Amino acid sequence: MLEKNTVVYTLSRSKFLRLGFIFIFCELVVANSSIVKAINQSQSTLKASRLKTLSKGFNLEHWQRNELNDGHYTEATLLQYKSLGLTCTRLPVVLSKFFNDSNPSVLKKYSLAALNAIIQMHVKTGLGIILSPFNHPSELHTDPAVLAKYVSFFKAFAIHLRNTNPEKVFLEVMNEPLADTPEIWNKIQPKLIAAIRSGAPNHTIIASSNMKTSADEWSNIQAMPKTKILKDKNIVYNFHLYEPFVFTHQGATWGWRAYQFMKNIPYPSNPQLVAPLLSQIQDSEAKSAVEKYGQEKWNKAKFIRELAPIAAWAKTNGVTVTCNEFGAIPWVAPRDSMLRYLKDVREVLESYGIAWGHWFALDINDKEVMQALGLKPL
Repeated sequence: MLEKNTVVYTLSRSKFLRLGFIFIFCELVVANSSIVKAINQSQSTLKASRLKTLSKGFNLEHWQRNELNDGHYTEATLLQYKSLGLTCTRLPVVLSKFFNDSNPSVLKKYSLAALNAIIQMHVKTGLGIILSPFNHPSELHTDPAVLAKYVSFFKAFAIHLRNTNPEKVFLEVMNEPLADTPEIWNKIQPKLIAAIRSGAPNHTIIASSNMKTSADEWSNIQAMPKTKILKDKNIVYNFHLYEPFVFTHQGATWGWRAYQFMKNIPYPSNPQLVAPLLSQIQDSEAKSAVEKYGQEKWNKAKFIRELAPIAAWAKTNGVTVTCNEFGAIPWVAPRDSMLRYLKDVREVLESYGIAWGHWFALDINDKEVMQALGLKPL
């Protein structure tokens, strides 16, 4: 029941809707202003010294599957990497070790001390380190509530890292995002970058390109030029290069089932080189893929053509591009082919001014492999 002297206001439906729109508009203005503020907090340009630090890297892939405190990579390892001529490493930051689903703005503490020690070890030895979040859920691309949790997490993670040396510590957005289209990822990544930037205003951020061009087509090379360019100038844009998969993933027990039926696949490729192998492949999918691989004639000239659109996109938009994963399974591919592949891909990347990072574990005492990567053998 209304008290005496209470004034009752009534709104027409049109006025009610107008007020609702005004409220929503105000909310959007506040949200956008926070993003703009985060961007403005960043350095205005990307420093040349940081690009040099990103130029040649190895991935610390052992730590994708193991605990960070197991001591697999030591200060002595990093000093060897530096002696080879490497300038950085890339650390898989497995999200389950740090992300607290019930309270994403507060990091899990169990692995933080080990992470801090790894970062300090890199700074001490003079190597850069890229921190790359791995194993994100697919719901991140489709569920706003899940995205909101990760926005909170990324801000908290960046705040934790804000006092690390920005000349040596680089914050990657996500390892291999798998949204159905680049356009979907382009709506998500700016929100994650804004969260990172609000927590770490001076660090260089490595933006990730989507791995798919459509729900059914995987091609990070083709998706890369569809990545949204942001106003924040302290960002580099990254892609991964494993083409041609028939060569780089032959014998793999993960991913596409047909890989396991492929072996002794040569590089470069042409129909004549792969023809003798076809009769030995019993699986029809694998046989068809290997035959197509031969017809595509993968060689250094083809890599130059394949990467040209990415280099042109970077030049047109005035941005820097990196490729922090490439390689071929070293224990399956024919050795002479692997050496040629590593050399060709590395040289093409460098010819376009694209920094690189090798993924698969390599024997750093293998002089031929190190030379193929343009490094100085130990």
